[in-house]
Amino acid sequence: MTTNKRPKAFWFIFVFLALSLAFMLAGQTMALINYDFAVQIGLQESVKKVGEFGVQVNRAFGAADTIVYMPLMALSLIGLFLRKAWSLVTAAATMGISAYWAAVIAFMLVFLPGTPGYELAPGLEYWLFILAHIIFGIWGVFYLIFRGGSLIK
Repeated sequence: MTTNKRPKAFWFIFVFLALSLAFMLAGQTMALINYDFAVQIGLQESVKKVGEFGVQVNRAFGAADTIVYMPLMALSLIGLFLRKAWSLVTAAATMGISAYWAAVIAFMLVFLPGTPGYELAPGLEYWLFILAHIIFGIWGVFYLIFRGGSLIK
């Protein structure tokens, strides 16, 4: 039996994914089209901070996010909204990528200082963003394993 009331977890997941998708389009996809514009709007780092190599790494993440991560987010949003069982699979994939992607960025920020051409000194906002994605991803996978069916009923 389908009810109209959605669990709070549905709204948390839905809003987090929708906001992430919007920011990813603006920052990651834009980095492929016009990297300097993505820097101007504050969603990428300048060549002065991350070096030429860092810019290309950022663009590589942008390409992967654009062709893999964002379509999974969009499918998850659509499927969860329509209460489709397959959306639990796409959402789980999205959650896994969220945690992994954020963990890679965290370790890059730890290991890159001292590298020639790398001058980025991440502030608290970086760590909060990263931590939010790691927690969201890990929590989301476990939620989907143990309670995922409640999102589509």
